[in-house]
Amino acid sequence: MFYSKNLKKFKQINHCFFTKKGGFSKGIYRSLNCGKGSNDNKKNISKNLALISKKLNVSKKKLFLMHQTHSNKVIVLNKKNTNTKLIKSDAIITKIRKMAVGVLTADCVPIILYDANNQIIGCIHAGWKGAVSGIIENTLIKFKSLNRKNKIFACIGPCIGKKS
Repeated sequence: MFYSKNLKKFKQINHCFFTKKGGFSKGIYRSLNCGKGSNDNKKNISKNLALISKKLNVSKKKLFLMHQTHSNKVIVLNKKNTNTKLIKSDAIITKIRKMAVGVLTADCVPIILYDANNQIIGCIHAGWKGAVSGIIENTLIKFKSLNRKNKIFACIGPCIGKKS
């Protein structure tokens, strides 16, 4: 697991970036695969998600991942839509406490945003299509739509290696 030095100073949030290592998936999916849309064994995905939930100290029911669409669509997770089974977007933000939001990446860029003034957290899946079409800008606009007085900190997680 990797942490952002900038975000670790905020005791109100728990964050990290996981690598593909340490999961239950086998064969071509041998990793910490959490992609429900993959053809991996669903039991292995469930065990991987349980492992992530345990490390984040949040129940599996309160772990929200997106079905990423390589778009510029941002979802605000609130009490009205926490029962949604499939969140189709490339960014998700929330101010609900005791909840985890996450992004799955391979070579795309994971970004975590935290608004310290309003305790809003979000994550972005920034692939090239989403980045070009404004996923980062749209996420910042959504933060501002929840409260205009922001103090947003951002960190970029591991992505494709420089040799690639």
